[in-house]
Amino acid sequence: MSIDRVITKHTSTAFGIVLALALLVPVSEAQFKVTDNFNRADGTVGLGWSLWGNGAQISTNQLQTFGQTSVAGGISRTLDVTFPAKFAFDFSTSAPPDGGWEIALNASSTNGGDANFTGEVMVYQFSGSRAVCILFQTASGPVSQCANVKNGQRDFTGQANISGIVNPDLSVKVTIHYNDGLTPTTTTINMAAPAGAIVAPVGSILFFGNRNATFGPHVFDNFSLTLM
Repeated sequence: MSIDRVITKHTSTAFGIVLALALLVPVSEAQFKVTDNFNRADGTVGLGWSLWGNGAQISTNQLQTFGQTSVAGGISRTLDVTFPAKFAFDFSTSAPPDGGWEIALNASSTNGGDANFTGEVMVYQFSGSRAVCILFQTASGPVSQCANVKNGQRDFTGQANISGIVNPDLSVKVTIHYNDGLTPTTTTINMAAPAGAIVAPVGSILFFGNRNATFGPHVFDNFSLTLM
Protein backbone atom coordinates (compact mmCIF):
# COMPACT_ATOMS: atom_id res chain seq x y z
CA MET A 1 0.00 0.00 0.00
CA SER A 2 1.37 3.39 -0.93
CA ILE A 3 1.73 6.19 1.59
CA ASP A 4 -0.16 8.47 -0.81
CA ARG A 5 -3.27 6.31 -0.47
CA VAL A 6 -3.02 6.18 3.30
CA ILE A 7 -2.88 9.94 3.87
CA THR A 8 -5.55 11.21 1.50
CA LYS A 9 -7.82 12.38 4.35
CA HIS A 10 -5.07 14.52 5.92
CA THR A 11 -2.68 14.98 3.02
CA SER A 12 -0.73 18.08 4.07
CA THR A 13 -0.59 17.25 7.77
CA ALA A 14 0.29 13.60 7.34
CA PHE A 15 2.93 14.48 4.73
CA GLY A 16 4.57 16.74 7.33
CA ILE A 17 4.60 13.85 9.78
CA VAL A 18 6.23 11.59 7.19
CA LEU A 19 8.98 14.13 6.60
CA ALA A 20 9.56 14.94 10.24
CA LEU A 21 9.17 11.57 11.92
CA ALA A 22 9.38 8.99 9.14
CA LEU A 23 7.23 6.95 11.52
CA LEU A 24 3.81 6.97 9.87
CA VAL A 25 2.64 3.37 9.76
CA PRO A 26 -0.01 2.34 7.17
CA VAL A 27 -2.99 0.81 8.98
CA SER A 28 -5.77 0.79 6.37
CA GLU A 29 -7.18 2.93 3.59
CA ALA A 30 -8.87 5.27 6.11
CA GLN A 31 -6.38 5.13 8.97
CA PHE A 32 -2.89 6.23 9.81
CA LYS A 33 -0.72 5.88 12.85
CA VAL A 34 1.98 8.19 14.15
CA THR A 35 4.53 6.68 16.53
CA ASP A 36 7.70 7.73 18.33
CA ASN A 37 9.77 5.40 20.51
CA PHE A 38 12.28 8.19 21.37
CA ASN A 39 15.20 5.85 20.64
CA ARG A 40 17.81 8.44 19.78
CA ALA A 41 20.70 10.37 21.24
CA ASP A 42 20.31 12.10 24.60
CA GLY A 43 19.46 15.80 24.42
CA THR A 44 17.10 17.72 22.14
CA VAL A 45 13.83 15.92 21.36
CA GLY A 46 14.08 16.70 17.64
CA LEU A 47 12.14 15.03 14.80
CA GLY A 48 9.84 18.02 14.43
CA TRP A 49 8.61 18.13 18.04
CA SER A 50 8.41 21.49 19.85
CA LEU A 51 8.61 22.01 23.61
CA TRP A 52 5.90 23.53 25.78
CA GLY A 53 5.72 24.49 29.45
CA ASN A 54 8.80 23.43 31.40
CA GLY A 55 9.98 21.35 28.49
CA ALA A 56 11.41 17.93 27.83
CA GLN A 57 14.49 16.09 26.60
CA ILE A 58 15.59 12.67 25.40
CA SER A 59 17.40 10.59 28.03
CA THR A 60 18.29 6.88 27.74
CA ASN A 61 15.93 6.40 24.78
CA GLN A 62 12.93 7.86 26.57
CA LEU A 63 11.20 11.24 26.74
CA GLN A 64 11.80 13.03 30.05
CA THR A 65 9.30 15.82 30.74
CA PHE A 66 9.55 18.37 33.54
CA GLY A 67 6.79 19.80 35.69
CA GLN A 68 6.36 23.29 37.10
CA THR A 69 3.56 25.00 39.02
CA SER A 70 0.71 26.08 36.70
CA VAL A 71 2.85 25.13 33.71
CA ALA A 72 3.65 21.36 33.54
CA GLY A 73 5.65 20.39 30.44
CA GLY A 74 6.02 18.23 27.37
CA ILE A 75 6.12 18.25 23.57
CA SER A 76 3.84 19.28 20.72
CA ARG A 77 3.48 19.27 16.96
CA THR A 78 0.96 20.24 14.27
CA LEU A 79 -1.51 17.44 13.56
CA ASP A 80 -5.20 17.71 12.61
CA VAL A 81 -7.03 14.93 14.45
CA THR A 82 -10.34 13.32 13.55
CA PHE A 83 -12.27 10.98 15.83
CA PRO A 84 -12.30 8.23 16.84
CA ALA A 85 -8.64 8.53 17.75
CA LYS A 86 -6.65 6.00 19.76
CA PHE A 87 -3.59 6.91 21.83
CA ALA A 88 -1.09 4.87 23.82
CA PHE A 89 2.18 5.39 25.66
CA ASP A 90 4.30 4.05 28.50
CA PHE A 91 4.55 6.31 31.55
CA SER A 92 6.63 6.44 34.72
CA THR A 93 7.48 9.15 37.21
CA SER A 94 10.04 9.92 39.89
CA ALA A 95 7.26 11.58 41.93
CA PRO A 96 4.36 9.07 42.17
CA PRO A 97 2.11 11.22 44.43
CA ASP A 98 2.36 14.08 41.91
CA GLY A 99 3.17 12.30 38.65
CA GLY A 100 0.55 12.29 35.91
CA TRP A 101 -0.03 12.78 32.21
CA GLU A 102 -2.09 14.66 29.65
CA ILE A 103 -2.79 14.55 25.94
CA ALA A 104 -4.59 17.35 24.10
CA LEU A 105 -6.00 17.28 20.58
CA ASN A 106 -6.89 19.98 18.05
CA ALA A 107 -5.53 22.86 20.12
CA SER A 108 -4.64 26.36 18.92
CA SER A 109 -1.93 26.78 21.57
CA THR A 110 -0.21 24.99 24.45
CA ASN A 111 -0.97 27.67 27.07
CA GLY A 112 -1.01 26.25 30.60
CA GLY A 113 -3.97 26.31 32.95
CA ASP A 114 -7.47 24.95 32.42
CA ALA A 115 -9.00 28.42 32.06
CA ASN A 116 -6.67 29.09 29.10
CA PHE A 117 -7.17 25.74 27.37
CA THR A 118 -7.73 26.25 23.64
CA GLY A 119 -8.09 22.68 22.41
CA GLU A 120 -11.06 20.59 21.37
CA VAL A 121 -10.38 17.99 24.07
CA MET A 122 -7.73 17.00 26.61
CA VAL A 123 -7.54 13.72 28.53
CA TYR A 124 -5.51 13.89 31.74
CA GLN A 125 -4.70 12.53 35.18
CA PHE A 126 -2.78 14.35 37.92
CA SER A 127 -1.56 11.06 39.42
CA GLY A 128 -2.48 7.39 39.21
CA SER A 129 -4.62 7.48 42.37
CA ARG A 130 -6.59 10.51 41.17
CA ALA A 131 -9.44 10.82 38.71
CA VAL A 132 -9.08 10.55 34.96
CA CYS A 133 -10.64 13.67 33.46
CA ILE A 134 -11.39 15.38 30.19
CA LEU A 135 -11.23 19.09 29.44
CA PHE A 136 -13.37 20.41 26.59
CA GLN A 137 -14.89 23.55 25.14
CA THR A 138 -18.41 24.85 25.83
CA ALA A 139 -20.22 28.07 24.97
CA SER A 140 -19.08 29.35 28.38
CA GLY A 141 -15.44 28.34 27.96
CA PRO A 142 -13.33 25.30 28.94
CA VAL A 143 -14.95 22.81 31.33
CA SER A 144 -13.55 19.69 33.05
CA GLN A 145 -15.42 16.45 33.61
CA CYS A 146 -13.91 13.68 35.74
CA ALA A 147 -14.71 10.01 36.23
CA ASN A 148 -15.13 8.56 39.70
CA VAL A 149 -11.93 7.03 41.10
CA LYS A 150 -12.21 3.26 40.88
CA ASN A 151 -11.10 0.70 43.45
CA GLY A 152 -7.62 -0.41 42.52
CA GLN A 153 -6.45 2.88 41.06
CA ARG A 154 -3.04 3.76 42.47
CA ASP A 155 -0.02 5.96 41.91
CA PHE A 156 2.46 5.02 39.20
CA THR A 157 5.38 3.19 40.81
CA GLY A 158 6.33 1.11 37.76
CA GLN A 159 6.29 1.82 34.04
CA ALA A 160 2.60 1.83 33.29
CA ASN A 161 1.08 1.44 29.86
CA ILE A 162 -1.76 3.88 29.26
CA SER A 163 -4.08 3.62 26.28
CA GLY A 164 -7.30 5.30 25.35
CA ILE A 165 -9.83 6.15 22.68
CA VAL A 166 -11.60 9.46 22.12
CA ASN A 167 -14.86 9.00 20.21
CA PRO A 168 -16.58 11.49 17.88
CA ASP A 169 -18.93 12.60 20.69
CA LEU A 170 -15.85 13.07 22.97
CA SER A 171 -16.76 10.10 25.15
CA VAL A 172 -13.52 8.51 26.34
CA LYS A 173 -12.22 5.12 27.45
CA VAL A 174 -8.84 4.85 29.19
CA THR A 175 -7.11 1.60 30.18
CA ILE A 176 -4.13 1.57 32.55
CA HIS A 177 -1.80 -1.42 32.93
CA TYR A 178 0.23 -0.65 36.07
CA ASN A 179 3.08 -3.18 35.66
CA ASP A 180 3.94 -2.82 39.36
CA GLY A 181 3.37 -6.39 40.56
CA LEU A 182 0.17 -5.48 42.42
CA THR A 183 -3.49 -6.30 41.79
CA PRO A 184 -5.63 -5.43 40.03
CA THR A 185 -3.13 -5.31 37.20
CA THR A 186 -5.39 -3.19 35.01
CA THR A 187 -8.01 -0.48 35.46
CA THR A 188 -10.42 0.74 32.79
CA ILE A 189 -12.21 4.08 33.06
CA ASN A 190 -15.16 5.04 30.86
CA MET A 191 -16.48 8.59 30.54
CA ALA A 192 -19.73 9.48 28.81
CA ALA A 193 -19.97 12.19 26.18
CA PRO A 194 -19.74 15.54 27.98
CA ALA A 195 -22.90 17.63 28.02
CA GLY A 196 -22.60 20.94 26.22
CA ALA A 197 -19.30 20.14 24.54
CA ILE A 198 -18.48 21.96 21.32
CA VAL A 199 -17.41 19.13 19.04
CA ALA A 200 -15.22 21.01 16.58
CA PRO A 201 -11.48 21.60 16.19
CA VAL A 202 -10.12 24.75 17.81
CA GLY A 203 -6.70 24.43 16.19
CA SER A 204 -4.22 21.95 14.76
CA ILE A 205 -1.84 21.25 17.65
CA LEU A 206 -1.32 17.90 19.34
CA PHE A 207 0.47 18.14 22.66
CA PHE A 208 1.20 15.75 25.49
CA GLY A 209 3.36 15.52 28.59
CA ASN A 210 3.03 15.71 32.35
CA ARG A 211 0.25 17.40 34.31
CA ASN A 212 2.25 18.39 37.37
CA ALA A 213 3.87 21.04 39.52
CA THR A 214 6.52 18.57 40.68
CA PHE A 215 9.64 18.81 38.49
CA GLY A 216 9.97 15.06 38.04
CA PRO A 217 11.15 13.92 35.61
CA HIS A 218 7.95 12.35 34.32
CA VAL A 219 8.89 9.89 31.60
CA PHE A 220 7.14 8.75 28.40
CA ASP A 221 8.00 6.03 25.91
CA ASN A 222 6.48 4.23 22.91
CA PHE A 223 3.97 6.94 22.00
CA SER A 224 1.37 6.23 19.33
CA LEU A 225 -1.70 7.98 17.95
CA THR A 226 -3.98 6.19 15.52
CA LEU A 227 -6.62 8.10 13.55
CA MET A 228 -9.45 5.79 12.55
